[in-house]
Amino acid sequence: MPFGPPTKHELQIFDVMPVPNETTFNAGVPAQSTTEASLSVILYSPNLEIIASLDNTKSDVTSNYSVSVTNGFTFTTQQSLSIKESVGVDIEVVKASVETTFSLSFSEQWNTTRTQSMSFSCPPGKKAFVYQGTLISRVMALNSTTAQYEWSSAPGKALTQVLVTTSEPIGGSTPVTFK
Repeated sequence: MPFGPPTKHELQIFDVMPVPNETTFNAGVPAQSTTEASLSVILYSPNLEIIASLDNTKSDVTSNYSVSVTNGFTFTTQQSLSIKESVGVDIEVVKASVETTFSLSFSEQWNTTRTQSMSFSCPPGKKAFVYQGTLISRVMALNSTTAQYEWSSAPGKALTQVLVTTSEPIGGSTPVTFK
């Protein structure tokens, strides 16, 4: 017996992968499906991932570094989805002694990934560590035939536009030193 998708919607970022149920489904980003199922992109596990490390402690000049930074959804399965509405969320990431709060806005542009070239400079005698904000994303379906909530994709990664720079590595990791 077919029925419509749940009507209440409040976006939430979960600390860990939640169980597939109505509450979780309603907390995701609504997406369109090519099947009879209603879809919601569930976001969890906010984190910072290192994308660049510059050690300029033994130099008398500024060092420059360029890297390509990608943002958007990357799924491990051959799945295409379309976001149905624009929603925004504030996310707080705390790792060791660094705390950052950032806002994301999800809209049609998140259907694919986008790559930008970013340049970083590190002054003489200093170190710089550059991190990108990430979220784990997974598509949940409401099966209209069985009325069950179920995961319909493997976990993927949502790469955000958030970049954080620190003078020390986050999380107590020790940087590798080349001599």
